[in-house]
Amino acid sequence: MNIIEVDKLAKYFTYKKGKPFRKKKVLSKAVDGVSFSIKQGEIFSLLGPNGAGKTTTIKMLATLLLPLSGRASVKGFDIVKNDHDVRRVLTAVLPGERTLFWKLNVRENLHYFGSLYGLKRSYVNEKYNELLKFFGIEDKRDTLVEKLSTGERQKVVLSRALLPDPEVVLLDEPTLGLDPVAAISLRQMIKKIAGKGKTILLTTHYMYEADELSSRVAIINKGKIVCLDHPSKLKQSLAAKKIVRITTNTWNDSINGRFIEKFNADAVDMHRRNEEFHVNFKCGRSLSMNDITDFLSENGVKASNMSLDEPSLEDVFIEKTGKSIEEEEVGSAG
Repeated sequence: MNIIEVDKLAKYFTYKKGKPFRKKKVLSKAVDGVSFSIKQGEIFSLLGPNGAGKTTTIKMLATLLLPLSGRASVKGFDIVKNDHDVRRVLTAVLPGERTLFWKLNVRENLHYFGSLYGLKRSYVNEKYNELLKFFGIEDKRDTLVEKLSTGERQKVVLSRALLPDPEVVLLDEPTLGLDPVAAISLRQMIKKIAGKGKTILLTTHYMYEADELSSRVAIINKGKIVCLDHPSKLKQSLAAKKIVRITTNTWNDSINGRFIEKFNADAVDMHRRNEEFHVNFKCGRSLSMNDITDFLSENGVKASNMSLDEPSLEDVFIEKTGKSIEEEEVGSAG
């Protein structure tokens, strides 16, 4: 059974660009005809770089933005016509939001938001104790939010979101800005939330996060979904048997051509950063590290880093979009 249905959903924005007093309106297609469905109890990831359309999609499903065209429903409720019903069955956690009062402690925050949800005080007392224990922060109930670490605050935000016991949870880059230990902890919590029968729509630009958590992944780029399937099937869809990654300050087109010819390879990605070449090759046949080191030695190439990997979601993204996530983000920042 599909609990979320999205059909040709679109949202465009206009902004002004150009010299002062001569700025012209430019149309930005944030979400451009997106379609997908999510099964009940599934962790479904929207994977893509910043600016790809992930957050805009989440906000439309959460009824925070009206779509320009297309339609979407949550548990059969239309996000435009039945927005109040949609809000009763889902909750959203958006990046960087300050939906907690920093001068109140954890317990006071959850009681306050429980009242906004229209929940009985007796229910909130029982539920928030359960949630704090679930997230391993029961000893923080009387701590001011401003005294919590970033990871602990994120767990309180999730506790707030789960207080009304929603069927669908929208998580928009929930591990953004967390240190590695806190991010691992939060991913474990997300798995536990799904284990309770919740449906989770997760947006992220961390490939490994989507690979670890998701039943299915949709890669979105420039407002369009470029592929959608189980992570393992997406990786198997690549013709490559191995991905060779080389970092060196000695590389040129001639070496590139010889490598491609010798190993039946395609240059998946090649860019220069910090005075070094970062080269990724998609190889159509099996090979060993000795094969690569012998080739580099024969061609006078000294590598500062080298690996031989199975295809990853990052490689799928590069094949579908022509760029790495890192390059996309640098371009967006520029």
